[in-house]
Amino acid sequence: MRRRDFLTVAVGNMGLLSMGGFAIAQKEKTLEKREKEIEPLLQELEATRRQFQNVPRTDGQFLNILVKISRSKHILEVGTSNGYSAIWLCLALEETDGHLTTIEIDPERVRLAKQNLKRAGLEHRVTFLEGDAHKIVPNLKSQFDFVFLDADKGREHDYFAYLYPQKLRLGAIVAVHNAIRMRQAMQRYLDMISAHNEFDTVLVSTTLDDGFAVSYWRRRK
Repeated sequence: MRRRDFLTVAVGNMGLLSMGGFAIAQKEKTLEKREKEIEPLLQELEATRRQFQNVPRTDGQFLNILVKISRSKHILEVGTSNGYSAIWLCLALEETDGHLTTIEIDPERVRLAKQNLKRAGLEHRVTFLEGDAHKIVPNLKSQFDFVFLDADKGREHDYFAYLYPQKLRLGAIVAVHNAIRMRQAMQRYLDMISAHNEFDTVLVSTTLDDGFAVSYWRRRK
């Protein structure tokens, strides 16, 4: 390649890289702006955290960054409540361009969650399913690369049986909340997933009070 042609191609590629970097920067600014815009809503929902048994803010932020780090696009949440954790998950999905399927048995909480996700401008990222998750999950046709379980404690092993292996993508992450404070109720699941020869599991706490059992479905050796 002649020097002039090389410089032409190089400069052209630099321009493309610059444009790509600009697009990424603009997207990051847009996401940052979105988070600032919904901050009053987040604070409003945090004030009712105990009433609706939501995760604390730092746990919501942890879920958010875990989705972004893993680049997950297909998320299942069991236990929508009023949509607080769904907001954090969907904020991450704005970056990964993914979708959330969330299940809640209480009709009033489903109504509130739909309202709150709409207020956050994130309703396009979520599908709400109303009813008993023990009947819904076994009949789901999708595969998921991220699962967040925050529903009836002590039934985590049942949800895992519904999902593994057909409804999980290889490399999937399963995050179960209250794994420290309600460890006794979850002991059957925790013993099973800790000993599972295809999953790596760790307990994580952002509050030094409660936390998650986070499991990763690693590639088989």
